[in-house]
Amino acid sequence: MKSELELAQSLIQAKSPSGQESPATQALLEAFQTLGFDQAYLDDAGNAVGIYDRGEGKELMFNGHLDTVPVGNESLWPHPPLTGTIADNELWGRGSVDMKSAVACMAFAAKDAVEAGFKGRLVVTGVVQEEVGGLGARHLGDTFKPDLIILGEPSNLNMMLGHRGRIEIDVSFPGKIAHAAKNELGHNPLYDVAKFLQQLRSLELPQGGPLGGSSLTPTFLQTFPQNGKNVVPGEAKLIIDYRNIPGDEPEDVLAKLQNLAPEAHFSVGTEHGVAETGKLSMTYPRIAFPYLTPGENSYVQAARPVIKESLTSFGIQFEERCWWFATDAPYLAKSGAPVIGFGPGLEDYAHTTQERVPIEHLTIARKVYSDLAVAFSADSYRSKKP
Repeated sequence: MKSELELAQSLIQAKSPSGQESPATQALLEAFQTLGFDQAYLDDAGNAVGIYDRGEGKELMFNGHLDTVPVGNESLWPHPPLTGTIADNELWGRGSVDMKSAVACMAFAAKDAVEAGFKGRLVVTGVVQEEVGGLGARHLGDTFKPDLIILGEPSNLNMMLGHRGRIEIDVSFPGKIAHAAKNELGHNPLYDVAKFLQQLRSLELPQGGPLGGSSLTPTFLQTFPQNGKNVVPGEAKLIIDYRNIPGDEPEDVLAKLQNLAPEAHFSVGTEHGVAETGKLSMTYPRIAFPYLTPGENSYVQAARPVIKESLTSFGIQFEERCWWFATDAPYLAKSGAPVIGFGPGLEDYAHTTQERVPIEHLTIARKVYSDLAVAFSADSYRSKKP
């Protein structure tokens, strides 16, 4: 395995839907061993961990996830989704942009940094189950104490400082079952749902700040009994995808929505994550908290000129912004370390049948990651306090 491109192709070929990541974690472990990492192992969550331990100094973590959303209908893809096809100077396939390419770049960048004299502890982590609740990152946040984390989610080579949170809200509207031909004997909860949805369209939500503002989207509607096409439903269940900014807390969101429909029951569901290793399981609410690393954070201030200089060498302008989707950042930040995002590829292609990443982005990302690690290792950088 000679390059980040070859490793990215290998990871794409290792099919790894959430909860079934072992082909990809094993491929990454083999790469760690080939690249001469001092340690390469699977932790209890099933995360692939590679460590260069180079004496005294602080700890830098490179992080990305190895699970992907399902491939879907393969006939809709321009190229086979699990081959790592190269076409028009782009790498295609499920996980190419979200986000196996970044992990491949991080592994090679770590080797580059060590060869350039990195001092301290450099950790590369390929985590599991990011797409379904963050089991892998939650475990890392509990077991590692790095000083800085670089998260490689796709950013089109922009520096990212955060994102809005996500709350998955279940809403249950009670009804009264009756035969559809005698509907006056029942109560149809779909009319209550329709009224509620109209109220949602005019609901004022918190706005402002670097993350923009909160938003909500009704995404799912189901009636019970299921397949009761000639029955007045006894219940209608609605799911709302709520994206919140800091200060817009889950309990306040639920109370605000409850006021619109007192007859309905509002709740946040739970998710149960089980590691493929069988060594770890967690139950957690379906909430991804908003995350923001302050722009004045000393690590951010130190990273800006490093990223800018690296990008300038490729003729690319530096930009700084926030992701529009949620990431593992809040779980990783439980470690106490600030999280800075930077990744190859345009995030708009994630989860689509058009998923791909420019090969040039891999070259650039590898250089940026390596430069960040070397700068982090320098005395002037290490002495800064976050």
